[in-house]
Amino acid sequence: MPQPEKVVIQFGTRMIKGYLEPPPWNTIEELLSNAPPSCPESFRIRRLESDVVEEISVQDVKAVFYVHSFDGDSVRSHINFHTRTPIVSGIWMRLQFLDGEVMEGIVHNSMRYLVDPGFFLLPTDPGSNNKLVYVLKRWLADHRVLGLRKL
Repeated sequence: MPQPEKVVIQFGTRMIKGYLEPPPWNTIEELLSNAPPSCPESFRIRRLESDVVEEISVQDVKAVFYVHSFDGDSVRSHINFHTRTPIVSGIWMRLQFLDGEVMEGIVHNSMRYLVDPGFFLLPTDPGSNNKLVYVLKRWLADHRVLGLRKL
């Protein structure tokens, strides 16, 4: 039976940690290549250490980080070159958020990336605590294509 996903939802200066219901995909690669028919308007999250379930509107969200651990590593240095990266097709991007945070990852190469208000990013740093990130474009100061991965 699928387990709930650990997530950290960031709003800029504040965050919520908790669990999302099990996702409708089996693998991250499946999500990237078969994205949901529309962007989520909200996320239902059960707060960490509580049974309270909240509906969080994406209007207020910077990004939703699907994480391995709630602890994270805020002092981890950003790595630009990796010997091990996810082996999936897509656009390799570097993002800079309005608050200065920078990350790299792979985005599914489709029209949806261009027209939707947000997109899923598969981080390329193999040591990252982030498994997947849902990024809201309005929180981006800059984003650049670094390359194309076609398998």
